[in-house]
Amino acid sequence: MFSKPAILQQILRKTPVFTALLGLSMQCIAWSPDGHSAIGVLAMKQLGPEARTKLESIIGPLTDEAMVKACNWPDDVRETPEWEWSAPQHYINIPRGESEYLEERDCADQICATEAIKKYTVELFNEELSNEQRWQAFAWLCHVTGDLHQPMHAGFADDRGANRVDVTFEGEEMNLHSFWDFSLVDEYVGDRRSLVALLSKQPQEQAPAGFSEDMVNQWTTESHALAMTKGYPPGRHIDKAFALRSWVIAQQQLSLAASRLATIINTQSASQE
Repeated sequence: MFSKPAILQQILRKTPVFTALLGLSMQCIAWSPDGHSAIGVLAMKQLGPEARTKLESIIGPLTDEAMVKACNWPDDVRETPEWEWSAPQHYINIPRGESEYLEERDCADQICATEAIKKYTVELFNEELSNEQRWQAFAWLCHVTGDLHQPMHAGFADDRGANRVDVTFEGEEMNLHSFWDFSLVDEYVGDRRSLVALLSKQPQEQAPAGFSEDMVNQWTTESHALAMTKGYPPGRHIDKAFALRSWVIAQQQLSLAASRLATIINTQSASQE
């Protein structure tokens, strides 16, 4: 029996945008396309009027379809010659035994999820850049904010974000990274619209009044703490209890990613006035 990630690999081979997943660490994928899309859709619901107007001038109408396209675009292009350098932007590794993100130790070359959020936050409303560059900045910002809130994307280099941790769930063999990326959403909701509907009914995280780069460092530390304390099952088999606890965390992290993305856009749009 194929696992869901294995089926995804077969499907992608038949598409024009096949990204050679077998040769690429799955650390570059988080939350599945449905999860990334849901983060964008939920964030748009939390924008203030001025932020919405300014963002629409860059990417057009803030429709669900626009979010599906933009928030998954970094995964679509990561294997192209132009963007192959960007694979490490999808995750951040913190050494075992360390509990806090330190830029000089963990991302000295500035190519990681944490520093990517800071970079594209600045670029999004930079009027000196072309509209295409600013659209790409939004796409990256939406995508990587989601990546950072998937605990295994702030995990450990020695197991490649749990890609090297083999588990079984519901009779399927997979790695632990894929369990967090695909299996949770598939198991409990199944598609983007159902995920958005579910998260929309829950109390939304209160978006902070402002944004600073130090906040991204804290988000990284928080996500790493989840990887250390909640991300790994006690054994190779993932039982229903661990899966349910993980799903609760996943919902929390998806909602946080959306509210924090909205906070970034609201704050940055106001700072450009």
